[in-house]
Amino acid sequence: MINNKIIFPSAGEITEKGYAGKINDYVIESQFLDENLWKLTVNQFRLHPDTDNNGWRGEFWGKLMRSASLTYRASKNEKLYEAITESVLDMLTAQDDCGRWSTYGFEREFNGWDMWARKYVMLGFTYYIEICKNQALKRKIVRALKRHADYIMKKVGKGRGKTDVCLTSGVYGGMNSCSILEPFVKLYELTDDKKYLDFAGYIVSTGFSKDFNLYEACLNKTAYPYQFKHTKAYEMMSCFEGLLEYYKVIGDENYLTAVKNFVDMVLETDYTLIGCSGCTHELFDNSSVKQTEYSDGVMQETCVTVTFMKLLTKLYAVTGDSKYIDYIEKSGYNALFGAVNNEKQTMKRTLGIVWKGTEAVAIPHESYPFDSYSPLYLGQRAKKIGGFMLMQNGKTYGCCASIGGAGTAIFTLDGVVKTDDGITVNLYNDCVYKTTVLDAKFALSIKADVYGKPVAKITVKAQSVKTALKLRIPDWMENLKITVDNEEVPVTTENGYMTIDKVWTNESIVLSYKTPVKAVILNGKVAFTRGPVTLCRDERFGEDMSLPISVRIKKDGTVPSAKVVKNEVFDGNLAVKISTTDGGVITLTDYAQAGKNYDSDNCTISVWNDIKK
Repeated sequence: MINNKIIFPSAGEITEKGYAGKINDYVIESQFLDENLWKLTVNQFRLHPDTDNNGWRGEFWGKLMRSASLTYRASKNEKLYEAITESVLDMLTAQDDCGRWSTYGFEREFNGWDMWARKYVMLGFTYYIEICKNQALKRKIVRALKRHADYIMKKVGKGRGKTDVCLTSGVYGGMNSCSILEPFVKLYELTDDKKYLDFAGYIVSTGFSKDFNLYEACLNKTAYPYQFKHTKAYEMMSCFEGLLEYYKVIGDENYLTAVKNFVDMVLETDYTLIGCSGCTHELFDNSSVKQTEYSDGVMQETCVTVTFMKLLTKLYAVTGDSKYIDYIEKSGYNALFGAVNNEKQTMKRTLGIVWKGTEAVAIPHESYPFDSYSPLYLGQRAKKIGGFMLMQNGKTYGCCASIGGAGTAIFTLDGVVKTDDGITVNLYNDCVYKTTVLDAKFALSIKADVYGKPVAKITVKAQSVKTALKLRIPDWMENLKITVDNEEVPVTTENGYMTIDKVWTNESIVLSYKTPVKAVILNGKVAFTRGPVTLCRDERFGEDMSLPISVRIKKDGTVPSAKVVKNEVFDGNLAVKISTTDGGVITLTDYAQAGKNYDSDNCTISVWNDIKK
């Protein structure tokens, strides 16, 4: 068994404040405390509505439960715990006599998205077990999970009368079904019953597709993910999440290599300036290059953002490599936070599509806490609801709405972590972290705002405990100076971290740095960043974003005319004005708050700008 190098906060250890904290609070209030939503998603397993159209209504409950369980760890909100525990008890009563949780009737089971949804049921329960305070309830859940898994293994696998896992879905080569690998590994860890590990090994042996071996392609780097036979990003990432869990049990380094190679190839060819993948719907498509292109369609799916952040977090936990935090940070501040409907828009202009035969029919729907897609060039948010499904009494939901809370929780949980040799600060947001080190109390508070002044203040209060405090030093912290109790110390880093090893009692650490606005040029277009924040133009500033611009840029990418200003037009975290060489000015805000007025017509935004020739 390979143990994680990183210990993430348990419930009550971390309290997120500032913008990120407000986002967490919004998700809890608008989604996880909604009793009717929990009842609606559980009821799908009693009604089996996906029988008729090979739908995926069965994914919603598990996605929400995983997200809510992680959010409880990130908040210790007791109302949240009560709400999700009640839903867990309700879900246990929805298991049928054969042990199934399925939204498909027996006559249509193991088709379409049935295995995918069964996966999410298992994940929802296993993540809840990690925070469950009731040992008897834990045991009850494990017994129910075993019945659920045993029924699957009775029907799926090798042998007479069984269906190959890759053939339990007719889309994407069965990648969606194969992603059930992760919860089977987790069930083995809960039960120590080898049959679940054997089934996991069987799934790995398929290569995650009926007609293309994803594992071998990544192990040997024979092609990039956008060149694979099946290019659906979210499902592919989910398979590699499972493979990483399998590696931790089996210990075969080839599995870890394949996962790391997969991630490296995605980062090279399918990772954009806002930290997501895929500019053709939800598919890998060499988006590192294609991201500057105009599109009438949708791109950069929120499910992809969150799933990649989860995979990066798991790789960080296994390796301790700070590079994975670099990308989690970029995805979190930009694509993820940009997808949160914290401006409480009704989404009245957002299409929810149901297919009736060959006809696409727009259905009225509720507002959701997350938008599904993120534009990059002269586009609008909230154009369409990803994974849209119509349920009972006119109620609806979508895939991205269900998964988003996992991303916002993970962003908090990655911020400050514990290792065998001390405490590590990864992300610089307002927060308080309290834990014990060698049985002594250790408290750490951070005052920082990447949107504001370039300074981070860390206060430590501890019971005279000697330990290492590691500070992640990202590349965007330029001209960095660090003081400990007002005395400057030399900045030395190893593997992306500076380590201060001492007896801690009551110390103050200050990181002072510069975050100049920098230009990124690609395909005849230019975009701008400040620290980890991608800047974005917004129609509400009243400027013609279609006009090409010319801006003076230094050799190191710095934009000397850029000035941080107050946003007088709408509520943003950051506003920047840049003078153009022809005497004009362009205005930008942070991507997280750009275009969030999507109930209005004037909500076009653009990260990329045409360069005047």
